[in-house]
Amino acid sequence: MILPRKSKYYVAAFALLGTLFSLAPLVIQWASYTTPIYAFENSFVIDKFSIILKGLFILITYLTFLLSINFIESDKYYQGEYYYLLLSSLLGALIVSSSRDLLTIFIGIELASTPMFLLSGWKKGDRKSNEGAIKFFLLGVLSASLILYGFSLLYGLSGKLVFSEISSYLLGASLANSPVVLLSAILVISGIGFKISVVPFHSWAPDTYEGAPLPVTAYLSVSSKATGFVALIILLTKVFAGSGSSWGIILVIISGLTMTLGNLVALQQNNPVRLLAYSSISQAGFILAPIAISGITGDYQDGIFASVTYLIIYAFMNLGAFLSVHLFSNYAGSTNFYEWGGAARKSPLAGVLTTIFFFSLAGIPPLGGWFAKFVVFRSLLGSANSIGIALGVVGAINAVIALVYYARISKVIWMDEPKSINEEKIFQFENPLKVVGVFTVLITFVSGIFPGIFSYLGEVSSIFFGN
Repeated sequence: MILPRKSKYYVAAFALLGTLFSLAPLVIQWASYTTPIYAFENSFVIDKFSIILKGLFILITYLTFLLSINFIESDKYYQGEYYYLLLSSLLGALIVSSSRDLLTIFIGIELASTPMFLLSGWKKGDRKSNEGAIKFFLLGVLSASLILYGFSLLYGLSGKLVFSEISSYLLGASLANSPVVLLSAILVISGIGFKISVVPFHSWAPDTYEGAPLPVTAYLSVSSKATGFVALIILLTKVFAGSGSSWGIILVIISGLTMTLGNLVALQQNNPVRLLAYSSISQAGFILAPIAISGITGDYQDGIFASVTYLIIYAFMNLGAFLSVHLFSNYAGSTNFYEWGGAARKSPLAGVLTTIFFFSLAGIPPLGGWFAKFVVFRSLLGSANSIGIALGVVGAINAVIALVYYARISKVIWMDEPKSINEEKIFQFENPLKVVGVFTVLITFVSGIFPGIFSYLGEVSSIFFGN
């Protein structure tokens, strides 16, 4: 069904009302609960860690709705199915954040990722979209099988599903560092590694990001990635905490390689979507770093604090970056950003927003990205561990490399001379997109100027998660 043109504003209004009704119970829960509430025999929990992340997932999905309204309408796709699949993915993310047993978290992970197999190929007549969707689907099925195999080893060893019971059994039987548990951890890390696109499980991301509709790409790089990280944090700290010294080294290597490869390949890109795909890979390395070091040091609370804080800030500035790409690629009619020369002069507002988002991703003060990187570097350098300090040095070098390609786009749209752009063409910046731009840039500024707000969210998440 194709909605009438005016109906897109009703869709936005209903999405806003749905968001408000969804967030209201979370606010009430936040004010009411001082200790975690467990349900279904400890398989499902409501705590401030899950409430914060649920709020993040709901807000990101609402902003994706606004990004999608004009895009989906212009390409004449079936809109009902599109929004249904997006909401199904949101439901999976909400389940993951409260899951505390093997079966529930697996259902949540797959419910969050399976709709994205279809959405990534939503441009049905586009070969790149079809190719990206097939790659995503095949590797997604492989990742699910790896996760399930890892879970089956845990269940076969302990005979239990609930995380707390598995952890108690492994510690009580002195099996936390056994080869079977380590193999299970490696399989789970590998399976979720596909979801969060870390090296060497990243190969699907650039092609899928390029082929998918841009709002879907934005959602994949933000909410879908965050869901994978939340699942990884829960499993590593609730189930595999006793074997952290083993999987911590593995994650340190993966984190360093992910940062470096993502940045070096991003330097060579002229397609902004592929550039952001490799940027997203690199950012995953930064998010992973504190968790990796926490496994070695055993200070999981600090690792959770740094990773959750980074995730929250990254979500909004990266969504804003995809909004900028959407605006300028539509105006220029080109997916080569070197052909966007001088485009920001046509819409200074869009140009300013683009500069803010890309410089925030680079970690330039006073934008939110600087604080996101600060908490990561503080976690690494403050670990008093030589491996953590070495990973911090690798991260600092990569932060400098990333500045080159982030600044390049801003330089092109402001300073380069127009090439193939028709000067008489109107720059389209519709109202729903302006809402996304204003909201994301506000969060980006607030998180940089008043970092205590987001630091508080990360700290509360880590404290309550540790209970």
